[in-house]
Amino acid sequence: MQFLTKWINDSFPKFESMFTDENGEQNSASLNKILFKILTYAVISAATLLVINLLLISFTDRGGVFGDFMGGVLNPILTFFTLFGLIATIVIQRQELRLARVEYEKTADALGTQAVETTFFNILDLHHKIADSIKVDIDEISQKSKTEKVFSEMVLGTAKISRKSVFEGRVAFEEILNILSINSSSPEEVIERYKFLQDHNNHVLGHYFRNLYQALKVIHSYEESLLSEKQKRKYTSILRAQLSTKELALLFINCLEGVSDKGQFKNLIIEYEMLEHLPIKKIENGYSLAGSKLAVADDNMFLQFKNKKEFGLDFEKYYGGAFGQNKGVPYNLRPNKQINKD
Repeated sequence: MQFLTKWINDSFPKFESMFTDENGEQNSASLNKILFKILTYAVISAATLLVINLLLISFTDRGGVFGDFMGGVLNPILTFFTLFGLIATIVIQRQELRLARVEYEKTADALGTQAVETTFFNILDLHHKIADSIKVDIDEISQKSKTEKVFSEMVLGTAKISRKSVFEGRVAFEEILNILSINSSSPEEVIERYKFLQDHNNHVLGHYFRNLYQALKVIHSYEESLLSEKQKRKYTSILRAQLSTKELALLFINCLEGVSDKGQFKNLIIEYEMLEHLPIKKIENGYSLAGSKLAVADDNMFLQFKNKKEFGLDFEKYYGGAFGQNKGVPYNLRPNKQINKD
């Protein structure tokens, strides 16, 4: 009994190897060879027994007895071969289903990757279109800035230096950086100028940075099963490569505490190291960014980009609806009740 059990255990790997795809064509040929041998032996055996039975019927009177005997012996044997064939069929079908499932998963992964890439490059194309459509009209800014004498004089001073009043495309980023830094006494003054520019001329850069934030947010929001951390960094690196040094400098200013948002944008900038290629140079009163003549950043500003900001539970109340988390609409706003008077 132990010998039989050992023989079965030793023979099982050979039997199993016939139905696995580790060696592909070799296993398939081995299985076909075994099935062909079984079929050949069965045909030869049946033909031999038929001839023997015919001879016994012709020359003796024991043909019927021999036929009954062989029938009783062959029926279990043929039943065994049938069962073996059925088992082989089930195993082969199971193997084919497994292979089909693997191919389906590969196809699904390929389609998922293709969808991600299509979305990303559409966003990238939109980013280029927005960057190319940026327009800075110094005359318009100076007119809107009459209430801020310093800012108005600064803008007009920039126009005299450049001898041009309208800048379009990526050249506009350099001009905006010049407007912010010209005659500034400190990096804090540069930040105040930028805040004023965003408050009174948000159409210049507002949509540009909102789209850039959404591009990073889309990449970051993909699940690990669809987009690994390595792939996310690959896509954000491609996005970062599209930004000029002037854009990086303005991105730095835009994401400072209290300038544009609560820190969600800055967290993504830190997560994917978007400011890695920003030219920084130590000068008097601070640091020059992207070749600016005067200091537009200081140590405290750099410290803000070291670690991501932690966000706790949000207990703010919002009106919601189409306004989402817009704080401008009172959260407890309700329709006035009409009192019917008889």
